[in-house]
Amino acid sequence: MQQIAVLLLALVTFAGDGSAEDKVHWAYSGEHGPEHWGDLSEAFAACKEGKSQSPIDIVDPIDVELAPIALSYRGSTTAVVNNGHTLQTDVGRDNTLEIDGKTFDLLQFHFHSPSEHRIDGESFPLEAHFVHRNERGELAVVAILFRLGDRNRAMATIVAAAPEKAETSKPLDENIASLEIVPENKAHYRYSGSLTTPPCTEGVLWLVLESIGSVSREQVANFVRIIGEDARGPQPLNGRRVVH
Repeated sequence: MQQIAVLLLALVTFAGDGSAEDKVHWAYSGEHGPEHWGDLSEAFAACKEGKSQSPIDIVDPIDVELAPIALSYRGSTTAVVNNGHTLQTDVGRDNTLEIDGKTFDLLQFHFHSPSEHRIDGESFPLEAHFVHRNERGELAVVAILFRLGDRNRAMATIVAAAPEKAETSKPLDENIASLEIVPENKAHYRYSGSLTTPPCTEGVLWLVLESIGSVSREQVANFVRIIGEDARGPQPLNGRRVVH
């Protein structure tokens, strides 16, 4: 129960509501950058002391027969939030992830540039995180990586609607399925990790899709122009195993 309580508190932080994370300034560079997060607040201790941190470089995953995941995104977005660290898209109901007999509700999705996760050392220009929570308060994040290529419809819609001023939001009513951001192939890498932003709470189930999306160079540049680069570097595995 204590673990669930910590995750619930961290989720409030992660979603950008008024919590300890908002009272402590953190950033992606300089004296408030990732290498200093654990020293900025006692609440951020896991960023420095945690042994199951995210993101990671996915190298030599173990082949197992993973149960498939089912993503059912039938609802709509509600708003695009510029929280100063990323562009976060809030969503309504009727968007779920089913895995290992558990059902998780989609809370929001957001982006990082460059990617936070790497595959065999390869970094990508963009990564999306779809954040889910189940009735027990457990968190599961589906990550999608993007290479430079064709223009991405979802990014075009979201960036066009995004406020440029930090800590502001604008409404966005779009059917999530119509954004075509999630690939049909749900093969994935799976591991136990953490939030990739303070307080870096552990116990998060990570599902990194193997299918790589496409995004244009201009779209990445527009995102970075609004937010800046917002990626934490890969963390040590510390004996953890990645399966797929």
